[in-house]
Amino acid sequence: MEKNYWAIILGGSSGMGLASAKKLAQKGYHLFLVHRDGRIGTKSFIDDIEKWKPVGIQIITLNANANTLDGKEQIKQSLNQLPKNSVKVFLHSVADGHIKPLFGENNSMNEEDLLYTIQSMGISFATWTQWLFNEHLLAPGAQILGFTSDGSHKVIPHYAAVGAAKAVLETLCRYMAVELAPHDISVNLLCPGVVNTKAIRVFPNANEFIEKVSKKNPHQRLTTPDDVAQLIMAIIDANTSWLTGEIIHIDGGEQHVF
Repeated sequence: MEKNYWAIILGGSSGMGLASAKKLAQKGYHLFLVHRDGRIGTKSFIDDIEKWKPVGIQIITLNANANTLDGKEQIKQSLNQLPKNSVKVFLHSVADGHIKPLFGENNSMNEEDLLYTIQSMGISFATWTQWLFNEHLLAPGAQILGFTSDGSHKVIPHYAAVGAAKAVLETLCRYMAVELAPHDISVNLLCPGVVNTKAIRVFPNANEFIEKVSKKNPHQRLTTPDDVAQLIMAIIDANTSWLTGEIIHIDGGEQHVF
C-alpha cells in the first residue's frame, strides 16, 4: 500500500472478524480491534496476536461494549488517536443479540430484547459509520462492510430479533451506499452460509442444526471464517467503488438448496 492505512473491526477477537483481521494484517493494514471477552479470553486473544502479527504492523485492541454509552465513549476516544483520513476498512462484525421465541410462557422476547438486538446488529452499522465519517477518519476509497444473513427474509426458529436487525441492516446499507458514493466510499454486506462460531452455539439444538446444514450444502461442509475473509480481501483488493449497496452471498451454494 502507498499509505499506512487502518482497518477497524468491531468484533475482532473470533470467527469471521478475527480471520479477516489476520488477512488484513498480512496485507499491511494496521488494525484497531474491538472485542468483548472475559479476562481469560482477552489474555488468550492478546497472546494469539503475538503469534501472527506481522513485523511493522500496529495492532490496537480494546475490550469494550460498542453498544453501551461508556463503551462507545471509550472506543471513540481511542479511535480519535488515529490519523485523519487513514481508515480504509470498517468491518462491522457484531454478534450481540437475543435468540428467543416471540411467543411463549417462558423466556419469550420482550420489547427491550427486540430494541437492543436491532440497535446492536442493525442500526449501529450506520451510526458507527456516521461517526467515522463526521470525524474525518475514513479515507477516500474506504470500504464499509458488514454481515447479514438469510434470516432477514426467511423464518429461522428463535431468530426474530436478529432477523429484524438484519432487515434493518440491509435497508441501511442501500441508503448508506447511495449517500456515500459521492465521497468514494463503498458500502456492502456479506451473507455467509452457516458458520460454526460462538454465535451459532446459542441456538437450541445447535449440533443438529449444524449437521443438517452441512449435509445440505453442495460442498458437504459449513462455511468457514477463512472462506469469508478471503472474499473480504478480494473486495478490498479490487479497490473499486463501483461495487456498492450489494448483498454478496458466500455460502458455497447453500442458499440454492431447499
